[in-house]
Amino acid sequence: MNEASQSEAARSDQIQALIRSISDERREAKEKEKRERWTKYVSFMVVVLAVATGVGSLKAGGFSTRVMLFQAKASDEWAYYQSKSVKQRIAEMEARQETGPQAEAAQADVARYKKDQADSQARAKSLEGQRDANAKHGPDMGFGITLLQISIALASVCLLTKRRWLWAAAGVLGAIGVFFLIHGLYFV
Repeated sequence: MNEASQSEAARSDQIQALIRSISDERREAKEKEKRERWTKYVSFMVVVLAVATGVGSLKAGGFSTRVMLFQAKASDEWAYYQSKSVKQRIAEMEARQETGPQAEAAQADVARYKKDQADSQARAKSLEGQRDANAKHGPDMGFGITLLQISIALASVCLLTKRRWLWAAAGVLGAIGVFFLIHGLYFV
């Protein structure tokens, strides 16, 4: 063989080796993608858990806001009740000291203050009931949100370490978290 044909044969061998190398790399990449296809599901699970956590946090915040609002209103109503109590005591002292029409006016004031107190007490207790009704959602929703956050963290570690058992643990905690979130939202 002459030198030109030997050089051409060497180039042909190099080209074939390069083609085999590229083909092997593509085949290995496809095999790796098949082996790690499950990580797509983990990523999807992280997104779903994050959305559930966000919605749950928003709803829990709403309940918390209503608890504070009703507590403030109830406190205002109890302060009004106390002011009427003070006014009633003053009117009672005036009624004891006065005679005639002034005593009758003071007695009328006492009766009005007692009625105002009873109304105020009823409103305050109603507001406290609304506060308590909203507050009962908090523990279950808070626990559910905490479990969802832990589940997201485990799933993220799972993606980094490629440990399937972490995916299973994240899925179990996420499911329990969603259960507590739904229970706290609708069934408490």
